[in-house]
Amino acid sequence: MSKKILAIALTLIFCVTGITACAANNDLMIKLQINNPVMTVNGEEKPIDEQGTAPVIINDRTLLPVRAVVEEIGGKVAWDSETQTVILACGKDIVVLGIDNTNAYHNEESHTLDAAPTIINDRTMLPIRFIAESFKFDVAWDGATQTVTVTKEAEPTTAPTATPTTAPQA
Repeated sequence: MSKKILAIALTLIFCVTGITACAANNDLMIKLQINNPVMTVNGEEKPIDEQGTAPVIINDRTLLPVRAVVEEIGGKVAWDSETQTVILACGKDIVVLGIDNTNAYHNEESHTLDAAPTIINDRTMLPIRFIAESFKFDVAWDGATQTVTVTKEAEPTTAPTATPTTAPQA
């Protein structure tokens, strides 16, 4: 099965299963530190995965086991072991990445990554900045603490605006 057909098939699967909007109703802050298998989500510590996998730096780029982050933001993750392709979906956005391949797709638009996804200790490690920004999240890097912070502010709700009126005089 070609990657394009796979992407289309998985896109349809995601649509049929009802992808929910990515964390838009509440502020979200996820902090991950290099070589630390624990992430912080809105101040609460959580293991990244059951294997103790931690973010790493390869060629000056941060890679991490992205499933935990994508699921925290309300997205979905699919893996095709035959083609070694990862498909991520969040809201209406779809990201497709291949292992050891610097070509990635965001909503079928091709992008060249600074670092290729890779597999380390049976875990797929992906470049967080490209993924988070594709899903409209902000990413910050603190070199002193080697910490990545992924954030999104709640989308403002707009209250109906009333037009001021004067009360009729009696």
